Amino acid sequence: MRLFAERGYESTSVAEIQVAAGMTGGSGALYKHFASKEAVLAEGVRRYIADFAEHSATTVRSLPNDPQAALRAIAEGVMDSMTANEAILRVLLRDLEGHREMLDRVWEGVLAGVYTEMAQWIRAQNADKLLAVVDPEATATVLMSALTYWPILHSLTGKESGGLARSAYIEAWIDTSARALGITEPTRPNHHVREGGLEPPRPKTLEPKSKHGEPD
Repeated sequence: MRLFAERGYESTSVAEIQVAAGMTGGSGALYKHFASKEAVLAEGVRRYIADFAEHSATTVRSLPNDPQAALRAIAEGVMDSMTANEAILRVLLRDLEGHREMLDRVWEGVLAGVYTEMAQWIRAQNADKLLAVVDPEATATVLMSALTYWPILHSLTGKESGGLARSAYIEAWIDTSARALGITEPTRPNHHVREGGLEPPRPKTLEPKSKHGEPD
């Protein structure tokens, strides 16, 4: 999968895969383990989906009861899952256009699962009277689209969305999600993002008071 990520699936030969795996190039030894180059790709996809599903299930099972703390666990869990192996993610996003069955499997096993689990969590919070979200599915779609954008962009280009480091992006997502869900208290201090890091909270400006103790 590393070769596919570096050179592209179509540009990687079977001989190159054999050499990378410690075999003799052109020996045909790869075919003792896989029927074709596509079978190598399919196995990489299968392993990525299985690892992602296991990580997601573990995250969901251990979500805190507090909605704000749960948002943080969701954000960090999704980021960890999607960035654990960016080389494979790059292949999944870039090279599966000609492999519709595998692409559908990725969507159903990874991306759709993320949206579904978020919607289920929102519905559960509604049932416990902790949230009152009118359309959990639509809300989950919007929030998770925003969250997954950073790892997708980073895997494809190596760039950070908006120039924000992963940690700053997560904090902004948690804060925005909390407000969108109607969670009243923000999940972080009122920091202002500036080049080079977070700027400390700005002190409030006190209005001068009249002799009666009221603001002028």
